Amino acid sequence: MKCYFQGCNEDGVTREHIPPKAFFPLGDNNQLLTVRSCRKHNNAKSIDDTYVLAHICMNSSPNNRAREVWKSRLAKQLDYNNGAFRKMLTAGAQVLPDGSVRYQIDVQRLDAFFTALSCGIVFSACGESLPDHYRVSHIYHSLEYGDPLWKSMAEQNERFYSGCIPDLMEFGDVDAQNTKIYTVKMIGLKSFGSSITLVHEFYGAFKVTSMLFNDIASTPEVRSILASLD
Repeated sequence: MKCYFQGCNEDGVTREHIPPKAFFPLGDNNQLLTVRSCRKHNNAKSIDDTYVLAHICMNSSPNNRAREVWKSRLAKQLDYNNGAFRKMLTAGAQVLPDGSVRYQIDVQRLDAFFTALSCGIVFSACGESLPDHYRVSHIYHSLEYGDPLWKSMAEQNERFYSGCIPDLMEFGDVDAQNTKIYTVKMIGLKSFGSSITLVHEFYGAFKVTSMLFNDIASTPEVRSILASLD
């Protein structure tokens, strides 16, 4: 079987966890979805995984499992290698007048993580990798946007996808059992008949919308179905 990642033709010789095991508290791994992966798309992104997990925990409420994951999975890594990980997280940070800290985010690392996660979720739901004619983009609802246009887009997107989705737009489903850790909603026509939207939520607090755009023009049938939803 081939690797789960979009456009990769290597054999899936390992198993990739989606989300990674580190996102779950120790001893609480009852939702370990896995997909076939080549070695590159399994091991090469471990630094991104840890970086993203840290920022998700820092942006989530301390009154949920995020705090537990921070203590058990991340706190001990802050001072390893002369504090290299701490320096990575705090690069460009600003102390605000009220004493709080605004952290600068490496969006490229977040994008790489959520693209891989989206590819894994799609593969897990339908047994096929995301076709090459799809483009992937992400909206981070829990982060602060400097551009008012992006902020407005994120707010509109969240309102739209928080509602009830018609059955015909349910692209697929995965067995997300541990909903206190991670949930995902999948919206789109089955068999890659349209663009696809994935709404991820971690620890009931950190929400990300992944937009998987189908660059092939829709058929008249697909356009008719989508028009009926307006």
